Amino acid sequence: MATGASDLDLPQARPAPVIGLRGGIGLFVILSSISFNMLLAVALLPVMSKMAISFGGGQQGQLVAQTLETMSNIGILIGGPIIGWIADRTGRANVLFFSLAVYGVAGSAGLVLDYPPVLLASRLLQGFGAAGIAVSTYSLVSERFEGAARSKVMGYQQAFVALMGFVALPASGHLGDRYGWHAPFGLYLSALIMLPIALATVPRGGAIAPRGSSEGASSDGGSVKALIPIYILMVPLFIVANMTNLHIPFVLAGDGLKGSAAQSYIMMASPIAYLVGGLLYGWVTVPLGPRRMLCLILAIMAANGLVIGLAHGAAETAAGVALGGLASGFLVPFTTNLVVNRASPQARARALGFMYTANYIGNFLNPWIITPIRTHLGNHETFLAAGIVLLAAAIAQMLTRRSLVSEPV
Repeated sequence: MATGASDLDLPQARPAPVIGLRGGIGLFVILSSISFNMLLAVALLPVMSKMAISFGGGQQGQLVAQTLETMSNIGILIGGPIIGWIADRTGRANVLFFSLAVYGVAGSAGLVLDYPPVLLASRLLQGFGAAGIAVSTYSLVSERFEGAARSKVMGYQQAFVALMGFVALPASGHLGDRYGWHAPFGLYLSALIMLPIALATVPRGGAIAPRGSSEGASSDGGSVKALIPIYILMVPLFIVANMTNLHIPFVLAGDGLKGSAAQSYIMMASPIAYLVGGLLYGWVTVPLGPRRMLCLILAIMAANGLVIGLAHGAAETAAGVALGGLASGFLVPFTTNLVVNRASPQARARALGFMYTANYIGNFLNPWIITPIRTHLGNHETFLAAGIVLLAAAIAQMLTRRSLVSEPV
């Protein structure tokens, strides 16, 4: 049972030195580029209600809008393992460059497209780019940092993710109110601004995995196959973790708050709390250990559902949204470190690719599972039910002396 820092087996490794201005900018690119995946998730949220109306309204229009929001997850589902395999053989930096280009071009296509099948195809390609950005940046961090230092740096990466959400949500809301639901797609062009900076400052590395290796894992259990139980655990966690992002716009609309800008201000509570979670993650997880850290995450997720389920106004809903952001700010680096620290170095990019697949299976399945339940039970009632289930899971995790994550991470 992991009960403290000594159980974590995390050496207090020093980060790799950053040499000169170019090295510092390159490190900034590596740490901040993952924030484009937050942009992928939130840029369309304030205009989902408008998109649903444009696509016919009612439950069908909502489902089309939510599927458009989550279609990029299919690209991540398919692309994650493939891109991980490529990154281990061609170099993680090269994958980062290519992925930024695909992300920016495919993502911004929605500026001029309004036919759902074509829009869905562009979001699918953008998902490939997002998977490449995530796998390459996490892998580049894992090459440069070790142990407790890596846990903290991956938490700091989530701070960049939160800052992107803090900027993107109000920007999207104002763009949507002024120019219509197409306008927020223009935010994805920012990846094309980052591309030349990355090309100039991020060192190009070589292949990590031997070209003749089929598994790329050490004999001490660091194979991708050994991580399958962790991937299975992640799917329901991320189904629930994405409830706030995908369903709060409809909860707010049902409560009479329908303006994109007004909704975006309430949803900003999530990235603010996500920022706090990312900054604190490395400092919280070391003394708690993985088992109790998972218990804490489940408890915060339960509070998120209970508060939104019982909310009677915008302030209470915003508090629930903030709890969801805090839980995600802990959950993402927790699962990432769990995978990185258990995978062998030569299999790490592939392990991260499958991790992102598991993450986005949960994200993609969310509207197909939660929307019918929400339609049947009601907006607040669905969050309340989720909170009760998560509270039971947190208590069970607390009472279990050994769990799937109780080994050192």
